[in-house]
Amino acid sequence: MKKNLFCLALILLSLFSFAQKIPFEIKKSALFKDEYKNSTIVLAEDDGKGGVVIVRSYYGGTFSTGFGYYFEHYNSDLKLIKEFEYEIKYSKVVRQSSVLGIIMDGEKVHIIDFIYEKDQKAYICSSISASINDFNFKKTELFRVDSEEIRQFAFLGFGVFDSDSGARMIVNEDRTAFAVTVDIKDRNVETHKMFVFDQSLKKNIDYTFKRDIKDRKFVYENIDVSRDGKTIYILGKVYTEEQRKKKEGGKYQYELTSISEGSVKTQVFDSEEHFAASLKTIVLDDRLVCIGFYSDRKDRRFKGICYSELNPITLEIKKVKYNTFTEQFLVDKYGKDKDKELKNLSFRKIITTSNGDIIFNAEEFYLTVSTFTGPYGGGSSQTIYHYDDIVTARINKNGEIVWARNINKRQKTSGDESYISYTSTALANDAYFFINTGEKVRKLSNDRIQFGQTNTRRSNLNVIKINENGDFDYQEILDDEDNEVPFMVSNDVISGNSTFFMGRKGTKKLLLKISL
Repeated sequence: MKKNLFCLALILLSLFSFAQKIPFEIKKSALFKDEYKNSTIVLAEDDGKGGVVIVRSYYGGTFSTGFGYYFEHYNSDLKLIKEFEYEIKYSKVVRQSSVLGIIMDGEKVHIIDFIYEKDQKAYICSSISASINDFNFKKTELFRVDSEEIRQFAFLGFGVFDSDSGARMIVNEDRTAFAVTVDIKDRNVETHKMFVFDQSLKKNIDYTFKRDIKDRKFVYENIDVSRDGKTIYILGKVYTEEQRKKKEGGKYQYELTSISEGSVKTQVFDSEEHFAASLKTIVLDDRLVCIGFYSDRKDRRFKGICYSELNPITLEIKKVKYNTFTEQFLVDKYGKDKDKELKNLSFRKIITTSNGDIIFNAEEFYLTVSTFTGPYGGGSSQTIYHYDDIVTARINKNGEIVWARNINKRQKTSGDESYISYTSTALANDAYFFINTGEKVRKLSNDRIQFGQTNTRRSNLNVIKINENGDFDYQEILDDEDNEVPFMVSNDVISGNSTFFMGRKGTKKLLLKISL
């Protein structure tokens, strides 16, 4: 009997070990309404006095047209000090347009705009700039490209670079510089114009990147700007004739090119007998890292994490590692050690810790289509977006896995994706994840937990902490019953050790600040 009671106590202790106290502070703004229902936080900047400047993009719906930005200055208690609405309007000669992004330089805010002006037969990139003290916006041209050079205008979605068309803005990690890249029309030679500016709009690089290969055989994996804003790194996945003849592994090679004033270097490397479906670059102070998932069988069934480290100046390859997933990870994922490989993983965010380790995050993301047939024939289809398990791993400076964990999650939607998925951040050497769930956290076998479905009618906000040893706890931050609005957990903005979320239900909105 005593033995049974002891075992029961151990089981209860292991279950409750997940719910340790995680220190955090929350602040909310007052509930407010906008003229426009749809708005998203795009920027949060500390004002140097404990407050924050929030920039939100807005756009009209079916019955209300309009596009622009709300600028809001809050004090340390999230009380609104000043607000300003700036609507983006174009003349009749503008045929195509898009705002590529926003960057701040002290009290100055720059909206980076890209348009096609028919009368000038040119695509023009400009900055619409103002001080947050008076919001007197003025337009300054940054560069232009003749319309005969550029591909048919098509802008890219956030976080995805398309090798075939469009323009994109890339901001470096410290938000001190940005690049604008434009695809140039040439089927036989992959060509992009690359422009790099610092936050005060000084142009550091104006370069036309060319690779002597057909456009469709060069896939952009990643484009990064160095911390000093004077170098741009281009990572491409290239399908060459030589690689096509390989007997094992992926039939492609990776090419990393660094471009700075007066210097262009390229390093070629491949995944040997492995398949590395996709890689991401990370620009650190003294390291340049390419990291991604790899498999030994086919591109989308992953076995572990590959790591390549290069010298950021010379691009010399310093080390290459292939790390298989840990036993702990397999237990998290499957309940016990099984010989399985993951699939459908999408990069979400890469974080560096205070000691230089890399926290590499991904999510099981895939689409399914449901078809409905009516009683009298005909029918319709619906696309379902699935956001399942979170995969996270910590890689040290030697390129080795310190820990790898799987956070079980089952979420899907056919509508607004803002309330599902997750946000990740780090403080010191700990990783944090913010997740919504519409139900209590479910306990699984082998000390595992699972976060379930959420929606705009019921959504509880949770935080997960993974410490430097890979141990994790979770805690509910806000219960659905205590909030008038659910929070868009996948649309966040981070400033310092604070993460900002917008809550929305209908026209009602609220700003939430979580400080770790």
